[in-house]
Amino acid sequence: MNAFIHSNTAVLLIGFGGPTSMAEVRPFLASVLQGVKVPEERVEEVYRHYEAFNGVSPYNEVTFRQQKALAAELESRGAKLPVLVGFRHTAPRFQDVFSELKKKNVRKVIGFVLSPFRTYASFEKYRENLLEARRESGGKGIEIVYTSPFHSHALFIDAQARRVERAISTIPRSEWPRSYFIFSTHSVPVPMSDKSGYSSQFFASASLVAGRFGFSAWMAAYQSRSGGPREPWLAPDVKDVIRAIDKSQFKNAVLIPVGFLCDHVEVLYDLDKEARETAELKGLRYCRASTVNDEPEFIRMMADQVLEAVE
Repeated sequence: MNAFIHSNTAVLLIGFGGPTSMAEVRPFLASVLQGVKVPEERVEEVYRHYEAFNGVSPYNEVTFRQQKALAAELESRGAKLPVLVGFRHTAPRFQDVFSELKKKNVRKVIGFVLSPFRTYASFEKYRENLLEARRESGGKGIEIVYTSPFHSHALFIDAQARRVERAISTIPRSEWPRSYFIFSTHSVPVPMSDKSGYSSQFFASASLVAGRFGFSAWMAAYQSRSGGPREPWLAPDVKDVIRAIDKSQFKNAVLIPVGFLCDHVEVLYDLDKEARETAELKGLRYCRASTVNDEPEFIRMMADQVLEAVE
C-alpha cells in the first residue's frame, strides 16, 4: 500500500473508557448515567465494584495495547496510518481527539467501535457522540467512516477460540463432557435489542465458537443489567443459568465473555467475583476464558477491517 496516498487518513479506536483512580469513579459514573434512569442503589452497587479494584479499570490500558498492536500490524503491511484512541467517558475524550486530528490536517477517520455486537448503546450512540465532538471542535470537514460488523468474522471467532482453548486446558480432558459452557454479553433493554438484532448477533458468535469445539451443553446468557426491575432487559442472567445447572451431570461452569473485548471491571467483578461465588455455592468449579484483549488474531482482524475501509 502507498502510505503517501493515505497520508491524510487516521484510524480511531472508539471505546467506553474507564476510571484510573477512585477520584475518577464518581465523575465516570455520572458521565455514563447522564440522561439514563438507573436506580440509585444500582449506582452505589457499581461504585463498590470499582472500589474493589481501587478505582482502576483495565479498560484504558488494554485499549492502548490494542492501539499499539494495530499500528504495528498496519505498518507491517505497508500502511503507516496513525492510530488514535477516543473514549466516551474518560480522557482522551472525542472532542480532544478531533481537535488533534484537525491540527494534523486529517481529512478522513476510519472508526473502529470497540464492541462486537451493535445496538444503539454500543454503536449508534457512539456515532452521535462523534458527530457532536466533530462539530464542537470545528472539524466538520473530517469524514468519518466505520469498519464493518465483525461478530461473525472468522478471525474474531479464531481469537475467541484461542482464549477458550487456554481456559479449558486447565480442566482435565476427562471432565470436558461434564463442563457447562456459558457465553455472556452485556444485557440491554429488550426493545433496543429487537430493533438492532443485538441478541441475534450474540447468539451467532456464541454458536460459531461452540461449533469449533463441538460443545453440546452451552447457553447464551446476559450480565451487568443496570435498568429498573420493571423494565424488560435481555435474560437469562449468567448467575441464574449457573444456579440452574444440573450438578448431577456437570462439575464445571465455564464462562466465555464473548461480548467483551477486554477484561475490564464488568468482567472482573460480575464474572470473576459474583459468577464465581454463585458457581462455588452450587458446588461447581468456575473457569473463565479471557476476553480477546490484544490476541494476535483479533488484531489481524482489526487491520483487515481498517484496510477495507481505507480502500
